[in-house]
Amino acid sequence: MLKIKKGFSLIESLVALFVLSMITLVYINSSAIFFKSQTDLIKSDRKDQLADLILQDIMEYARQENSGLGTITTNGNQNFNGATAVINLTGFATAPVAGDILLVNGVRGRYVVQSVTGAGNNLQITTTSNFPAVNVATGTTVSFIAFKKQDLDCFDGLDLTATAPVGVGTCTTLPTEVANLHNHWKTQIDNELGSNITVRSIEVTDNNLVKVTLGDGVNNSVLAKKINICIFDATPNEVAFNFPGISDPITTGIMDHNENPTEHYFFKGIAKKFADFNNDNTEVDENTITCTVTWASTCRQTYAWSNTITVFLYRYTGSAVRVKPSGCVADGATPAPPWMGQCAGVQINQNDLSLWFIFDEYNHKNGPSDTTQIGFAKPGWNEAGYLLYNVNNLPTNARILVFDDAKESCVGAITAGTCTGRYKWSEAHDGLVIHLGTSNLATLNDIQLEITGVPYGVNKWRILRSDVANCLLASGATNSAHGAAWNQENENDCWNYVEAYNTPTTAAITNSSNSVAVTDSSYFPTSGSVQIGSEYVSYTGKSGNTLTGLSRGVRQTGTIPNNINSTFTGEIVLNGSNTQIGFWGGYVQIGGGEVVKVDYDGSYDDFDNNTINITARGQRGTTAESHSAGDTVRNHDMRARAWPAGTKVWEGPTHSIPVVQGENTTTNTFERVRLKRRVTLNLATAAVCS
Repeated sequence: MLKIKKGFSLIESLVALFVLSMITLVYINSSAIFFKSQTDLIKSDRKDQLADLILQDIMEYARQENSGLGTITTNGNQNFNGATAVINLTGFATAPVAGDILLVNGVRGRYVVQSVTGAGNNLQITTTSNFPAVNVATGTTVSFIAFKKQDLDCFDGLDLTATAPVGVGTCTTLPTEVANLHNHWKTQIDNELGSNITVRSIEVTDNNLVKVTLGDGVNNSVLAKKINICIFDATPNEVAFNFPGISDPITTGIMDHNENPTEHYFFKGIAKKFADFNNDNTEVDENTITCTVTWASTCRQTYAWSNTITVFLYRYTGSAVRVKPSGCVADGATPAPPWMGQCAGVQINQNDLSLWFIFDEYNHKNGPSDTTQIGFAKPGWNEAGYLLYNVNNLPTNARILVFDDAKESCVGAITAGTCTGRYKWSEAHDGLVIHLGTSNLATLNDIQLEITGVPYGVNKWRILRSDVANCLLASGATNSAHGAAWNQENENDCWNYVEAYNTPTTAAITNSSNSVAVTDSSYFPTSGSVQIGSEYVSYTGKSGNTLTGLSRGVRQTGTIPNNINSTFTGEIVLNGSNTQIGFWGGYVQIGGGEVVKVDYDGSYDDFDNNTINITARGQRGTTAESHSAGDTVRNHDMRARAWPAGTKVWEGPTHSIPVVQGENTTTNTFERVRLKRRVTLNLATAAVCS
């Protein structure tokens, strides 16, 4: 093997040594930078973690239970019937006080202590609201919450660079627990993050949003969480409504006033109360009425809006009173009403809640009538309306307070928590006020109003906003945004609106097109049914923003029972299906030829019995003709027809219901829109006082 040896000169050796030293230096410096950056990253992560731990500690503080009262359980079996507010408990080391809150394991809601009787270990507690109808076994755990825990002011403004102060802001004396938490947090930050963390602040903003800031003034970590203390609030001022197909609940405010609902929503100029809380023998007029009756309906035009169902909760803040339900048909009337006991007196206690529904608004055809009834002339008129509905999940002691026509509000007594009712109106609004028999939202189930059948003359829901304080003051109250009874504020000042989902077509279609292109089809399922304009269609597929496989003009079919000549007008009882025309009118086609104008003559019985009233023959360019028994009768406004680009395509029946609108006398049509089919008072979620 050939071996070659090479020597290195001194200069070469020195150069090599220099290069090696530079590599080593760069490596060491890079490592230092790497380790420093990793340390900074760890500290940054730890800042976030400590800020989060501080927020968790505050949340734990806000939910402390029992407050040293003892290990509390029920003393004997407690059998509640929905009409009692008394519970027997044992295990007390210290007695609770009025205003404390108790939670009974397995019983929905939280209950505020009104009074305490007894001594020692066993006490009888009376709460401000009744317990639901439920049986609670002896030994069931009961938790107490000190009402003072709702106050977060003592955290607002804490500076964790120093030891706990004596007080801060409006909290003049810092509670021992808060001071201990403050000092614990300071020590933890000192030990883990060091003295270079010079910004260590806690801030409580509106709506109990707690913000923790940790940093050096340049690189700060800021974390914030909303501390839900609604459970401690005896009179919360907001809840939420759910609508089908809308994922997030819609927050709504609770309106309050010291006028009970029968005087605040003054019906036909009559509001009665009783001098005795125990019977209805001494009936007297309310003497504090602040609004004037609107025609033959209720006052408070200020809450009403055209073609809209307005819904809100109302809290009565006045003294307890026993009232007579307004507009109720007494048990002894002729003909007898389909219920018993609906007109008996109702006791309304301070802070009791009622649920209000107002349908449409007052707007007479005659302008001077508007001026007389609501103080100003509104253009047009409200074009009438009709609604059939169920109200479900009402509490056992719920009562109708304002019927606005007893035959309509509930067609029978409230049974198993359900009221089935309907309204028809023309030129004036209608309304329904349901007394919920409690001030305690947490004791209620998710109350729901669902529309059934085909309504007429409404097209959206209207929900009271919660973020404008003066909107929560009822009409007539000082500084109320609603003003006086006849005022009509800007439509958006105090209200949010909910409509059925719709998207416009991007191109015209003919009456035989089997596909339709829309702006956004993402809301629609891959197959199903939609409404294009007034036409109900089904489809089998979806390609991008195009619905394909359309079946056009889907309608129900009835038949006439006997022959009619070309001049006949009047009533016919149809066989087969209802034609789904509006309560106040529509157009139907008989036998595939003549189109006639029909209605139900304003009669519930005719509507229920599928009895149409022919009012005009040979309509919509057709000629009057004779017809034979068995000829088909179908809704003409729902027929397959050409629709221009920009026509609304509405969501289908899962979440919405069709609504007939007032007659368009220019086009001679009763067009259709859609409406969310139900609204639910969302009380079952933890975010809403439960």
